[in-house]
Amino acid sequence: MDEPAGQPQAPLTYEETPEIPIDTASTIISPPVTPKKPPSILKTIGIVIAFIALFIIGVNLSSSIRQFFPLEERTSTATPTPAILITPAVEVQTNPAPEWKTYPLISGITKQPIDTVTFQLPPEIISPLCDGVACASQGTYLPGGTRLTIAPRGMGQALRDFRGSVITDANGVPIPTRQLLLEKFTATEYESSASGKTVSGYAFSRMRGVMIPLTDTLSVEVNHFTPNGVTADFQKDDLLFNEILETFTVLTASITPIATSSGY
Repeated sequence: MDEPAGQPQAPLTYEETPEIPIDTASTIISPPVTPKKPPSILKTIGIVIAFIALFIIGVNLSSSIRQFFPLEERTSTATPTPAILITPAVEVQTNPAPEWKTYPLISGITKQPIDTVTFQLPPEIISPLCDGVACASQGTYLPGGTRLTIAPRGMGQALRDFRGSVITDANGVPIPTRQLLLEKFTATEYESSASGKTVSGYAFSRMRGVMIPLTDTLSVEVNHFTPNGVTADFQKDDLLFNEILETFTVLTASITPIATSSGY
């Protein structure tokens, strides 16, 4: 309805809605919590069975692998308590050098052994053989390449005794001499660096020899020489030659002569 004109209008009033406080903590919406189910009995039993199966497989596999390793590696690794052992002193014996071979002196007339006179040679040296048909001397080779000659001299031999004579080669060339003291004998030594020839017909470029008186009527000539045209280690063989000289032995002081001596 219209109000009459000219009358004052009453002011409009407004009703304010009161503010309601908001609790932010209570307004957070939490996700729904799913309650935990206790593990089933079947699952627990399955885990136990699987563990036992793995253990059995591991034991079998370990046993299979051990057979491919040496016994020492399969033994216990525990360190045993060391025991105190008293070991008696034992003399260590090395292999002795091979014994030298013993040879008899061979007669220059009968070509038979003179059993009362012997000498020795190393086992690797070939046994001496007659130098020629007459067998006035016997010879072999030493390791360095020189030739070793052994010849009996004196009554009943093909060569006469050296005592009282000048020592020469086969061509009559004198060779200087000197006295040599061996372990068992006093000998006469000679040496030549000039070319010459032996009684047996060997041409040499260097020689060293020794005349050893064995009895009043018997002596032996021992020498080694470098044959012409041969390269030999004379110094090396000379050391062995000295050792061979010391092996000559007379088993009896009396040797019966066989025949009259012939020539020098």
